[in-house]
Amino acid sequence: MDALPLSGRRAMCGLMLLPLLMAALLLTACTAGRTPGRGAGAAVRPEARLPRADPGYVQWLERQSMLGAAPLLAGQVSGTERIWSNSAQSKNRSLLLTAAPNWLEIDPHTAGASGSVLAALGGGLSALLPQLGIGGLYVAPTGEKGDIWQEAPRVGTPDNVTALHFDKAAGTDEDFARLQERLEAAHIQLGGDLPPAATGLGPDFILQARHAPRFDGLYAMISVPRDLWSSLPSVPGEWDCLALRPEAVNALQARGLLPPTLLRQKLDWAQPGGWAATGEVRGTDGQIRRWVYRFADDPQRPVLLWQDPSGQARRIFSAAIIRHTGLQGQALAGLRLEALFGLDVPPPASEGGAASLSDRLTPGYGALAAAAREVHRYGGWAVQADALPPSLLAPVLRMGVDFSRDGLTAPAAEYALLSGDAAPLARLLRQAQESGLDQTRLARGLHGWQGVDWRLLRDLPDGERLAREAQRLSGLDGEDFRLWTTPASLAARALGLDAEAALRPEHAEGLRRAALALLACRAGLPGPLFISLQELTGALDVPRSVSRDILPSRGMVPLPDSSVHGGAVPPAPLAFGPLREQMAAQDSFLMLTARLLLARQAAGLAQGKLVSVQQSGGCLALCSSLPEGGYWLTVINLSGREREFSVQLPAGGDLLDIFSGQSFSAGRRLSLDLAAHQSRHLVMDTHAAPSAP
Repeated sequence: MDALPLSGRRAMCGLMLLPLLMAALLLTACTAGRTPGRGAGAAVRPEARLPRADPGYVQWLERQSMLGAAPLLAGQVSGTERIWSNSAQSKNRSLLLTAAPNWLEIDPHTAGASGSVLAALGGGLSALLPQLGIGGLYVAPTGEKGDIWQEAPRVGTPDNVTALHFDKAAGTDEDFARLQERLEAAHIQLGGDLPPAATGLGPDFILQARHAPRFDGLYAMISVPRDLWSSLPSVPGEWDCLALRPEAVNALQARGLLPPTLLRQKLDWAQPGGWAATGEVRGTDGQIRRWVYRFADDPQRPVLLWQDPSGQARRIFSAAIIRHTGLQGQALAGLRLEALFGLDVPPPASEGGAASLSDRLTPGYGALAAAAREVHRYGGWAVQADALPPSLLAPVLRMGVDFSRDGLTAPAAEYALLSGDAAPLARLLRQAQESGLDQTRLARGLHGWQGVDWRLLRDLPDGERLAREAQRLSGLDGEDFRLWTTPASLAARALGLDAEAALRPEHAEGLRRAALALLACRAGLPGPLFISLQELTGALDVPRSVSRDILPSRGMVPLPDSSVHGGAVPPAPLAFGPLREQMAAQDSFLMLTARLLLARQAAGLAQGKLVSVQQSGGCLALCSSLPEGGYWLTVINLSGREREFSVQLPAGGDLLDIFSGQSFSAGRRLSLDLAAHQSRHLVMDTHAAPSAP
């Protein structure tokens, strides 16, 4: 396959010259002496405090901040012809789907390597990817995490990015340049997330709280009058931030400091969040203030204020896009803006009438469209990377993003595996088919390895009952609807296996079949497919007895030719084994997946069209027409017992079984005997599939 002709990459490659290298060296020099806690303002004796925040330290913080990096990055484009290099309305998605229908997703913070992860990825893995049928490498998150700014960082926090430059766990600009060179030689595309709308507690947050010039309006942050401090939680340090109790929220609302309600509070699928308070923060003007701010999921993740008239948050996103798409030439940019959806006050009830969807989701809806246009302007493609309910997929895609994370088949597929009931999944797929939803624009499996959010099931008829049933099957209770688990652990749960039993040889075949069935629910459909290192190795949840500080699904997994070293993150148990070991066994999960990905790539399924969905009990059949003729049929038994399943075919003819490599003829009706959790992929018109690797 020829290398992807990214016009934006060619147009912007000259931007990576001396100014960027000098900036990288400056940032490296500034961060070299940083110690955990220093950025957060480590506690000092009151008598030792300056009458105002140390000006030299504030200037140093500005050099570390995202907003501080924005002018240098924007200067590479402002006032130049480069702003006209590509159309903001570009829609040539088939180009990317042809070059990279299948992607490997790597999280640098859960990938074990002897050195930096970016350097390790530039080694043997770059040569291995084409053999596996993988045309894209999605590395995220790569921005520096907020852990270094905290006295007691929470190791398990996955999305607390606080800088545009690479986190030390990811690597350096030089590591990235070498990786990019090797991947381009192998015709592998690059992608990753931009900073999310809910960042970590880092330099930008600290500077706004210190009332530094130019940083006002960056976060949704409000100074609280001293006479209301007694309503706020008592904390020992400046950055020991805590969520507000309802009584404190009510007191601030009564004074008009906080809105009485937000549009977001009516979104039952939205990520949890609220208001939190800082400690007593000394500003650059010598004044001591306490602040309340909006957070998403955790008080250590403050939310940027997109709608502030200063445009500070927009400048950060623009700078991130210039760096990611324009300078680094990454083809795919992940947008994580869910925290902005509904972050506005509702209109007065007296105005009457039903608000439009875009109004209910403001400002996030418009922010998503603006960011996607800017990604296009520098020659890339944009993917909406947050978990959104099925009803939002079509409207979000109409806003101009190229792809959206698949909230349609997930978590309905995970529910089907746990319950043995494929009816909700089939119903969702039929509804999407009838509504004309373009399935080729759904990013199948992106970020799905971290866990399942059962709240998205509420979008279905009888969705509340389904969400509660999924919650019960997961062992969750109360209002906890998120199951932090890996695909292999979810498959083990469906088989009734605990972590120890899942590693026993006698359960290996059953676990492999269940994991392949879960993969088939998305690999057998059009659209770009994302598969993670955790999924390929069969990584299991880290037992709570080993660590209660990290999410169970975020154990360390070794990269090829690397090993997991001791550190803050414990190694994940591997049910299928490291990649190199699996390469030697043709019936391993990795090699079976490689057959599937190579066939998917050759057949062009990513650009296919779903034409029928058939379901009976726990069995599901998905049939898609292929762009060059023929059909792709995926048949899955999601139940825990053997079943006979009769499937109506769009035409009679020869079928090729991808896993076995055998061909056979069939009429318009095909009857299959399926073992428990067995999945089969059949291609009608054998020239569309390659031989097994």
